[in-house]
Amino acid sequence: MIIVDQFPLWLVYLLTVGLYLLVVEIGFRIGTWIHHRDPASQKGPITGAVVGSLLGLLAFLLAFTIGIVLNQHNERKAMVVAEANAIGTCYLRAGFLNEIDRDATRDLLKEYVEVRLAAAADLAHMESAMTRSEEIHGQLWSVVEDNVSQGQDSDIMALFIESVNEVIDVHTLRLTAAEMRLPRIFGLMFYAAAVVSFLLMGVVDSSDGKRDPTATILFAVALVAVLMIIVDLDRPQEGLLNISQTAMSDLLGQMR
Repeated sequence: MIIVDQFPLWLVYLLTVGLYLLVVEIGFRIGTWIHHRDPASQKGPITGAVVGSLLGLLAFLLAFTIGIVLNQHNERKAMVVAEANAIGTCYLRAGFLNEIDRDATRDLLKEYVEVRLAAAADLAHMESAMTRSEEIHGQLWSVVEDNVSQGQDSDIMALFIESVNEVIDVHTLRLTAAEMRLPRIFGLMFYAAAVVSFLLMGVVDSSDGKRDPTATILFAVALVAVLMIIVDLDRPQEGLLNISQTAMSDLLGQMR
C-alpha cells in the first residue's frame, strides 16, 4: 500500500468512504436503468448471491491481510527490543577495554541510541540518522581493530567483538524489518473487491427502487475503519499504531 503513504490517514479514510458510497449510488442507478429496460430482471436472485459471495471473499482478504501486517508489526517491535539488548550488552562489555577506549565506546553507543530515537520520532531525520549510525559502526570497529592490533585477542576481547558484531547485524535486520510492507497486489485486490461489492449492493437495492442509506453508510464506515487499521499497521512510524521505542528509551536512561 505504498500509494496511500502520500496522504494522511484521515484523508485516506474519508476518500475511501466517499468512493464506496459513490460506487453504491452508481450501482443503484445502473440497476434502475437495467430494470427499466428489462422488468423481468428484478425477479432474479443471482445478483444477491454474487454480492454475498463477494462479501465472503472480502472477509477472507481482510483476515489474510491483517494477519500479514500484524506479523510484520510484531517483527518490527521485536527488532527494537533485540537492538536495545545488543547495544546494552556492548555497552557493558566495553568495560573490558582500557579507560580511554571504554569511555569512547560508551559515548558512541549513547549517541547511537539518541540518533535512532530521534529518527523514530521524526522520519525527516531518518536519512541522516542512518548515515550517522553507519559512521558509528565504523568507529566502533576501529576500536576493535586497534585493540586486536595491540595484541588484545583474549577470550574476553572476543566477547566485546561479538557484541559489536551483533549491534551491526541487528541494525541491518531492523532496516529490513522496517522496509517490509504489504505487497501492493493485496491492497489493490482488496480495493477492487470492495468496489465491485458496493457496486452490486447498489444494484440489489435498485430491485425494489428503495435505497437503504443508513445500512450502506454504516457498512462502509465500519469496513473502511478496518481497512485503515491495516494501512496504519503497514506504516512503521506513522499514524496511531507506531512501533514502541520504550526499550531504547529505557536503555538510554540507564546509560545516562
